[in-house]
Amino acid sequence: MLKLESWIGLESNPEVMTQYAEELGVSSSWGFTDCFGFDADALSYVPKPCVAAIFLYPFSLVEARKRAVGAQRGETNPRVWHMKQSVANACGAVAIMHAVMNNLDRLGRSSRFLDDFKDSTRSSSAEARGLAFAPAVREIHSGIAARGQTDAPRPTADLDFHFLSYVEVDNRLYELDGNNEGPIDCGPVEGDEFLHAVIDYIRREYVTPFPNAHFSLITLGPKSRGSFKDCAPSK
Repeated sequence: MLKLESWIGLESNPEVMTQYAEELGVSSSWGFTDCFGFDADALSYVPKPCVAAIFLYPFSLVEARKRAVGAQRGETNPRVWHMKQSVANACGAVAIMHAVMNNLDRLGRSSRFLDDFKDSTRSSSAEARGLAFAPAVREIHSGIAARGQTDAPRPTADLDFHFLSYVEVDNRLYELDGNNEGPIDCGPVEGDEFLHAVIDYIRREYVTPFPNAHFSLITLGPKSRGSFKDCAPSK
């Protein structure tokens, strides 16, 4: 049996994720930021426009419920860029790719890597994209995954937290997970209410069933002046 390749898992850290996106070629004027709560005051600190969100949740707990209720696993949508996860502990990297690849028309780039990867995999299946992704970013990942505020886990560590992404395409909210068969349509997005649509969905599908579990949300938007921790509320 072919042994699955394993990577060091990414820390849930917006600065590390921003560095990762920049190494992929995303403009340095965009970055990831922690969303510290779902109330109006916390959301005022999220840089706008928010174009994507990355959600971290306890995998085993949530996966058991999804299997019990027969949760959908998505379906192919040619309008939404999706890839399968082919490397163990690479869900953070896959989540970043889902966030940026579905926003290439909005994000500036410092290199052609993302455009070339999209062009070369345009007609590929989600599985083929996942297989092409690993060798393309392996070196980038190994150089960044060890950074962060905590000691990096072993590549073979059995990590029980999982990253997925939310993006808006054609005024619809989609959940993107490298473990799923395709994007999950989560409903409409009204006007500029993308982040509120994300939060409403997360509350309903994740927080309410598991009120005592640990979750985190990181958003992608214009990079704030100064540090990520000292940004002023968005107007």
